[in-house]
Amino acid sequence: MKARNACNYKVILFLNLLSVGFTNAQSSFKSDILEKWKGMKSYTLEVAAAMPEEKYNYKPTTDEPTFAYQLVHMAGNMHYLSAKLINNIEPSIDLTKMEKDAKLGILSKTEIVEIVSKAFDYVEKTIESQTESNLNETLNFWGGVASKRKILLLLNDHQTHHRGQLVVYLRLSGIVPPKYIGW
Repeated sequence: MKARNACNYKVILFLNLLSVGFTNAQSSFKSDILEKWKGMKSYTLEVAAAMPEEKYNYKPTTDEPTFAYQLVHMAGNMHYLSAKLINNIEPSIDLTKMEKDAKLGILSKTEIVEIVSKAFDYVEKTIESQTESNLNETLNFWGGVASKRKILLLLNDHQTHHRGQLVVYLRLSGIVPPKYIGW
């Protein structure tokens, strides 16, 4: 009987140690969103690079924004939500001027790609500066309450929405979009 109890004890100990290993192997929301954000940056910059500069002011219909404006709008959204909502500061760049310049078509492809790249970097630094506890903090947003975690999910969704439009712009221009990067 002693041998059986010792064997049961060893099995229970092994299972407990195994569960601790699985718990430690689980990733946090912060690490998951950072990994996803880096993949999103890579894919978005590949989409931006795929469109020739002479087509940056292309728009499929008169009601649609240009390819360039879509990218600048994405960057502005990243700065606004990260600065204003997550960091509780004013954005350090003039978002209105940036979008106006994009509408006027006076920004080069190189300038726009740099704007977008820096916006992704800004959000990445914002995420890195948060703790899991910070991400649960709530704030007033468009007449409702949202956690910082939810704002990061909104950032992800907004980028995906507009990048999807950019992929359509590429296809309408006869350009095969880059292979999707999910992580």
